[in-house]
Amino acid sequence: MKEIMKNRYSCRKFNDTKISDEKVREIVDLTRLSPSSCGLEPWKFMVISKENDIKNLGEICNSQPQVSTCSHAVIIIARNDLKVGNEYLESCVKRRANTPQKYEAAMQYFEQKFQNMNNQMMTNYASKQCYIAVGNMVNIAEGLGVKSCIIAGFDEQKLTKFVRENGGLNDNFTPVLVVALGKGEEIKFPHTRHSLEDVLIWK
Repeated sequence: MKEIMKNRYSCRKFNDTKISDEKVREIVDLTRLSPSSCGLEPWKFMVISKENDIKNLGEICNSQPQVSTCSHAVIIIARNDLKVGNEYLESCVKRRANTPQKYEAAMQYFEQKFQNMNNQMMTNYASKQCYIAVGNMVNIAEGLGVKSCIIAGFDEQKLTKFVRENGGLNDNFTPVLVVALGKGEEIKFPHTRHSLEDVLIWK
């Protein structure tokens, strides 16, 4: 892990090497194990692998070349169907609550937790969980010999349309980040970071 944290960097120049679909599936499979608030896992991961779709996605991401030239791109999508009455929330609770009493207690908890949140607030809540997953994703990729770049610059409306049309998703789903994956040159210079003393407050 120490070497991953020291060596991982945002790759902005991928080469033509295509990584295997199996490798990308492994990266996503490990990423889905990431922690999330209340264990709700409010995300989906859309893998883009076809050349034309990647080029289209690159244009949506403000024509950033690291997107249009990557091997695969993963769009991280937040879901906001987390209120009581939503099928997804109920399925999450049923996985964990092994008695009727635990189920009822959990549903009461979520009723209180989410009752005053509108859809945008729910999306913001889910987005924070997606950021946790992305932090894990890029380190998992590095550990498997795959370079990555996190993309937050994109046309929100166009990307939302892209994921909903291509993923068959409704308006409960909103893309929040894109991760470009591929092969690139090894970094030729050390990381420049603030020292531990600069960032640590220890009381």
